[in-house]
Amino acid sequence: MPSLRAPITVAGAVLFAVTAACVPAISATAATAAPAATTTASTTYGVGPQLVSDAFSRTTSNGWGAAPVGGAYAVNSASSFSTGSGVGTMKPSAPGATLTASLPSVTAADVTTSATIDIPTIPTSGNGVFAGVQLRATGGSYYRANIRVGTGGVLTLAIVRVNGSTQTTVAPELGIASGLKAGSAVQLQFQATGSSPVHLQARAWVAGAAQPGWQLAADDSSSTRLGSAGSIGAWSYLSGATAVQPVQFDSLTASALTAVTSTPAPAPTPTTTPTPAPTPTPAPTAAPSVPAPGPAPTASPSIDTTGTRFTTGSAPIGGTSYAVPSGAIVVSPSGSDSAAGTLAAPYATVQKAINVAPSGATIVLRQGSYHESLSVPAGKKLTVQSYPKEAVYLDGSTVVSNWVQSGSVWKAAGWNHVFDDSPTFTRGAADGTTPGWQWINPAYPMASHPDQLWVGGSAMSQVASAAQVTAGTFFYDTAAQTLVLGTNPSGADVRASDLQKAITVGSAGFTLKGVDIRRYAPSVPDMGAVTDYQGGATFENVTFTDNATTGVSLGGAGNTLHDVTVARNGLLGVQANYSDGLTLNGVLASGNDAEHFNTSPVSGGVKITRSRTVTVENSAFVDNLSHGLWFDESVDDMTVVHNDSLRNAGNGIVLEISATATIADNVVSRNTSDGLKLDDIGGGVQVWNNTLTDNTGRNLDITQDARRGNNASDAGHDPRQVFPDPTMTWITGPDTIRDNIISGGSGNCLLCVEDYSHTFSAAQLGIDPDDNLYRRPSTSAPTWFGVWSRGAGNPAVYDTLAAFTAATGKDAHSTLVESAPVQSTTQLDASASRAAAGLPASIAALVGHATGTAHLGAW
Repeated sequence: MPSLRAPITVAGAVLFAVTAACVPAISATAATAAPAATTTASTTYGVGPQLVSDAFSRTTSNGWGAAPVGGAYAVNSASSFSTGSGVGTMKPSAPGATLTASLPSVTAADVTTSATIDIPTIPTSGNGVFAGVQLRATGGSYYRANIRVGTGGVLTLAIVRVNGSTQTTVAPELGIASGLKAGSAVQLQFQATGSSPVHLQARAWVAGAAQPGWQLAADDSSSTRLGSAGSIGAWSYLSGATAVQPVQFDSLTASALTAVTSTPAPAPTPTTTPTPAPTPTPAPTAAPSVPAPGPAPTASPSIDTTGTRFTTGSAPIGGTSYAVPSGAIVVSPSGSDSAAGTLAAPYATVQKAINVAPSGATIVLRQGSYHESLSVPAGKKLTVQSYPKEAVYLDGSTVVSNWVQSGSVWKAAGWNHVFDDSPTFTRGAADGTTPGWQWINPAYPMASHPDQLWVGGSAMSQVASAAQVTAGTFFYDTAAQTLVLGTNPSGADVRASDLQKAITVGSAGFTLKGVDIRRYAPSVPDMGAVTDYQGGATFENVTFTDNATTGVSLGGAGNTLHDVTVARNGLLGVQANYSDGLTLNGVLASGNDAEHFNTSPVSGGVKITRSRTVTVENSAFVDNLSHGLWFDESVDDMTVVHNDSLRNAGNGIVLEISATATIADNVVSRNTSDGLKLDDIGGGVQVWNNTLTDNTGRNLDITQDARRGNNASDAGHDPRQVFPDPTMTWITGPDTIRDNIISGGSGNCLLCVEDYSHTFSAAQLGIDPDDNLYRRPSTSAPTWFGVWSRGAGNPAVYDTLAAFTAATGKDAHSTLVESAPVQSTTQLDASASRAAAGLPASIAALVGHATGTAHLGAW
């Protein structure tokens, strides 16, 4: 029977019990399906000292440089290795190449390692791309756990042993997932323990999914097993028939595993020997002197992601397992700022840790809620992260308990937190007066007042006077310094926001992981609960929830939001300006503009302005009370792939007075305004394989208005660029529209191209649709198949596809289905058997499918 390992918890440490038995030379199984073993002995392992910790937060060429913990890398082909933007890149020079980056100064026998592996491109030919980690490497021999990504995004996992030129499969390849998208990240964990036999186990999962149990387990008792310590390394291989493509590691960690106990497996027979104490010997990392974390704070309300195609957003707060590097500064609500800042003697406040931390330090937060406004000074590049599997919150609210009933309301005196209520980004300025350009909706006059109050986790709405207070509302009487509440607070947890900013970042390269930023009260001019304009920032598995205006505001180059949730923020989830090289990957934006600001000039899920080379992928924008995803004011080079934008109260995705975009494999459905809106977008737009369906406005709306990039009086220019900026004409087109499904909706056309300045015809703008599938529920809903600009005068309208094609020569290979019933986007995907254009190489590389693939709509 194979030996098994089961997790055991002892004194707060996760340990692993390894049971040995009579086994063949190599015994392997899919760990989740292994039978129970008859055991003769067991060894328990605890996680010991950290050996490797590398987030690749440096820039190198011709090698990977040195890990902060683990020392210098030795690489086998220096020109194929580089680091930058938080990843270590391996780029083979040719198919069939093997690349290895080892850490010769690190040696261990019993060891656990983890890596996050990014796959920028899904292979379209050959056996795919392999990547993994090596353990016990010595003299050309090692154990390796590797993933393989094949065509179609198929993900597999295997364990092998390499002895010089001989490779032996220890645990055969196991299918993990399919349909992996370009740019996806895969988490890999691998462990080796023991010497006779050597026990190996591995697991892999797509980042953002729940961590599975061990998927592969094997015991190696062969004569060529590797029973001694060896070094640790990262590895990749490119199939000989697969086109050259890079592999990226964005984290690599390893820790020693320490044997804690060794006892006979059968139940011990009673003897005269005194019974030992029932508490097991603790692992070194779980010393009794370590303070227990604080109680887990109440989790935020869940988010409805119905209709999205994939899991996105942050992992659950308390669900991440970031390695604690050696020398980390530790903070706990039960700590003391006069302590040493270690795991055994943590600080009490995060700001204390920031103040004493040297640049490059990692600050680890134990479980609990931190009621602080943090400032990261210039010159300090810091990482702040949660302790493994512990829920950490930065909370801008405090408990209010001194309620006294007064008639039909309850009052709490002594509340002295008066916040600026300016309605625009300019402090003290009044709202605009131009119609369509006012921040405040008269139906929601208190939107810019940052005061917030919750009863039992339910948000109360602020009103303008005590006389207006009813159940579910509150008023802040600033003169009397009193909160007036219309809901009975008895027995409920009542909280009100008393802090405005969570984090103000003053140094490039700031990283935040595994933390919820919630219930802060930034005024509109404060720009956000978190502001970081220094560049190089990474926010990973972070949530920004229930903040009064904007969750996070970014500037500077090279920022990344990876697996981030922004929900129920009053104005915006994410705001970015002058943020070149921005990447949003795995972002979930839901319920933002909770205070009902007007759609214009600013509100919604995500708004990005005056930035260059921006990528938004694998993300979802759902149920925001304004636009879902909005690019505006001179954004250049936008890539929008693998996203869902559903049920937003504004447009699903809107691009405005900007230039050059690729929009592919997006589902945009049931938004209150337009689905996909392209307004004054020059430089060329590629619109491929999107499903645009049942939006209340127009599913696809391509427009031109009177604004021009060479007119200095038109707002929205990027002052960093020359004027006039030749890349920013703000003249729509040329646009290529292929392989989309455009279905249903309440707008007056399926294909809509208009120039409201009556200057350009659709042909002059270069609008080129073909190979699309159009569907409408009747021959008159929407009213027209197409609206097509003629330049001067009103646009032409066409009732049918045939009439449109005859007049324009466009959409000659497209299909129009009349009297088409409303269907789910999944059902619409079945229409892919209809004629479609084959993917060009540039689009295929983005969407992760083979060049030439013919498919209609999003996958």
